Amino acid sequence: MSKTLSELFIANKGEPLNINGKKIVMLHRLEVEKGQNLTIEFINSDTKYRQGIEFSVDKRKGRVEINGELLVAPVLWVDTAPRMVMAKYLPYKSTGQINIWNVWNYTGQERIDAWIGNAGMHVEPVDENAFILRCSHGIGDFDLNNLSVKVTLE
Repeated sequence: MSKTLSELFIANKGEPLNINGKKIVMLHRLEVEKGQNLTIEFINSDTKYRQGIEFSVDKRKGRVEINGELLVAPVLWVDTAPRMVMAKYLPYKSTGQINIWNVWNYTGQERIDAWIGNAGMHVEPVDENAFILRCSHGIGDFDLNNLSVKVTLE
């Protein structure tokens, strides 16, 4: 690719892109009901950079409950989170929307990078309640093998 994914997303006003026959998105949106659970399972992380996922509910008006803590926009890092995490979604109203995107850190400092360079995700359906996020971090070439996360809505 002559342009980075972030340049292509800007030109496409954030809408999904078709790269090598795959639909690539900046983030994935899910509709949820109050108290609905989501299981996040890290499958692989194949780079030297710290990687994870971040999510929010209702544009940060809702909350996510993980291990009894109410959070606005939690980040789960591959190197510090358990391999499998259960999260309960508490939308602002009775139903809401979750946004999930991949993040990374390449500086070793307290910093979260997202949506720059060649960052993007392909959402691979597993069944009606589960999908795998195949993520490319923003550094270097576009590579959907940088991070894989299975998400199951319960």
